[in-house]
Amino acid sequence: MRNRDVRLIWNIAAAVLLLFVGPPLLGVGGSILGAKFASLFFSDDVSPESGYLSLSVKLMLENAELREMAAKSRLYRSMLNYTRMPDVTALVGRVMYRSEGLVRGNLIVDRGFDHGVYSGAVCITSRGLAGIVTSVDATSSTVVPITSPSIHVSCITATTGSLGILGSRSGGRLRLEYVDSSSKPETGETVLTSRFGGVYPEGIVVGRVESVSEGARGLDLSLEVSPAVDFERVNEVLILLSEENAE
Repeated sequence: MRNRDVRLIWNIAAAVLLLFVGPPLLGVGGSILGAKFASLFFSDDVSPESGYLSLSVKLMLENAELREMAAKSRLYRSMLNYTRMPDVTALVGRVMYRSEGLVRGNLIVDRGFDHGVYSGAVCITSRGLAGIVTSVDATSSTVVPITSPSIHVSCITATTGSLGILGSRSGGRLRLEYVDSSSKPETGETVLTSRFGGVYPEGIVVGRVESVSEGARGLDLSLEVSPAVDFERVNEVLILLSEENAE
């Protein structure tokens, strides 16, 4: 038998053998190789280094949240001290929506008489005076901002002591009117609530004087005031509840 015939017979035999044993071998081999490959990228074993990294990131996020809460707490605490209002409880209310869209209208907050809120409660933010509660339900309240034409606040400027009545104009602009011209108010002064109004606690920041002009009657001055609170970004308020009114 020639060598070429012998090689042909061996090739045929090898082909027949692979036909029967090849698939199982390939399946087992493929499974082993696949498992090795997957273990490189999708290993269930968490190394100590990766565990420490995950814990470190978690702690960093928690610390950032705590720092934000502490900063907000300091601002509110400073604000409450500034009002000089005794026997007051501060309740945080989150703004759920506005009555006239995203940035305009009254603020609807998630606190009501179930939480001790009453009509007439004053609301502030960490920046200053926000408004006053006008209606209360069981779990929600309506806060009318000081930019509403229905709100009037007795105010005084911090430096010159210029007294006037704060009201709003078109576009939510604030104006302090009926100011005595002899008080000589200046631009840049901080505007605060005064003790003469009887509704708002004394000393709450309202805004800053932008311009001074002659009043409509020509006998007084009118001050344009930029509000301290950015009403387009308010997402929570601090509701001041006095023990006397709560009873």
